Amino acid sequence: MKKYLALLLCLLLMLSAAGCLEKAEKAEADAKPAATDTTGGDVDTSETDELPAFTLGDFTVTVGEVRSSYNTIVEYMGYYGLTAPTTAEEIQQYRSMIIDDLLNAKVLPWKAQQMGMELTEEKKEQVAQEVEELIAEYVGDYLDDAKSELGEDAGAAELALKAREFLEQDVADYFGYPFSQWLEELTRSYEENALTEMLQEAFNKGVTVTAEQARAWFDGELANQKESFEEDYTNFKSQYGAYRDGESSVPALYTPEGFGRMQVISFNVNDADSAAYAANELEMTNLEAEYGKLILRGQDEARQAEILARYGELKSQNDGMFQAILENAQKARADVLEGMDMRDAYDKYADLTGVVGYHNYADGYVIFYTKAQDDEWSQEVWNAAVALKEGEVSELLQVGDTFYLIKRLSDLPAGTASFEDDAEAYTAAALAEQQQKEWDAVQEDWLSEARNAAVFYEENYAGVGVQ
Repeated sequence: MKKYLALLLCLLLMLSAAGCLEKAEKAEADAKPAATDTTGGDVDTSETDELPAFTLGDFTVTVGEVRSSYNTIVEYMGYYGLTAPTTAEEIQQYRSMIIDDLLNAKVLPWKAQQMGMELTEEKKEQVAQEVEELIAEYVGDYLDDAKSELGEDAGAAELALKAREFLEQDVADYFGYPFSQWLEELTRSYEENALTEMLQEAFNKGVTVTAEQARAWFDGELANQKESFEEDYTNFKSQYGAYRDGESSVPALYTPEGFGRMQVISFNVNDADSAAYAANELEMTNLEAEYGKLILRGQDEARQAEILARYGELKSQNDGMFQAILENAQKARADVLEGMDMRDAYDKYADLTGVVGYHNYADGYVIFYTKAQDDEWSQEVWNAAVALKEGEVSELLQVGDTFYLIKRLSDLPAGTASFEDDAEAYTAAALAEQQQKEWDAVQEDWLSEARNAAVFYEENYAGVGVQ
């Protein structure tokens, strides 16, 4: 259960997602309460942790928050074999870094309040709902523990209640203070994020671009993309995909030659059967090894017979699942050959055994590079797709335990976009970039203001990191 707390901790401290996941895997071994000073033995911090480390307007960061961040960093260093700070100078440097980070996190909500912004009751209710949804997600991670405690016959409500008890207890143990306090801190963090969003939305409304600026942005972006995409085809795929996924406001303005479009359905063991299939495969592998040893030594014929019988049972089970996969794949291909759209074929068979993936974006296809092996796809799938002509449907392609059905569509037209093709979209992209540029710049100014406005109580947090 400790691994889930590591994720909670990462969320609370707004650490990177990658770092959170890494810590989650390693935190199962041990997780220290926040009130344990990692530079020495256990220390009583109850009298100092509630004191302010600094205030910024109505916002207060406590010594306990500084200590928690410090200890987390030291834990990370230990996981990666790094030496924790020991000298007074090193400890001071880390404390200063943490204070800066915590101050940075308060600048935008502080500025929003300065500008008279506040959350409506409706927005606060929305925030509370988001927090509760997050808690429900983490409660779900404890359901297996609850089931182990209460038994298989326990009802859903009873399991959810027990899972929440486990979560609340682990949070209290990990952080060294009640779950209710942690929940208040989490809610406050969400509310501050909501204030920040309000501030950025209001700021963006004041940023504009002229037609000339939009066209200049287009020309510069086009030149950069052309150079980048010609150098490495994967850069085009990344840009193209990010725009389709809504992760970027910048479309691909230049399309190199050699990009095809295809639709793919993959057929494999579905989630319901995958655990049993994998367990059977593992047991079969172990039985093969044991049988080989017995044959070489000429030992225990009775056990050899048991192994062969058990192996046959397992193989029969997996062969049955595999046959179901093949039959569904054959039916889907027959429907497609009769004119059914690939997406409709997927929808028809998606709930049946063995249909696990239709590879598409909202516009119904994926792209692949045809001039050289596209690393996103296996050699077998890529070879099959390249060999197809426009509109053709592949034979069922077996790669390991997976079958693929591929339909090749028309190629992406190569060439360069013109500003007039979609002036509105390109102007919007130029505006988004300008908004981000000005937003980044103004934050530097606001950070300087915040440093001058903040009141620091260095004497309160001077003991953080010191035994």
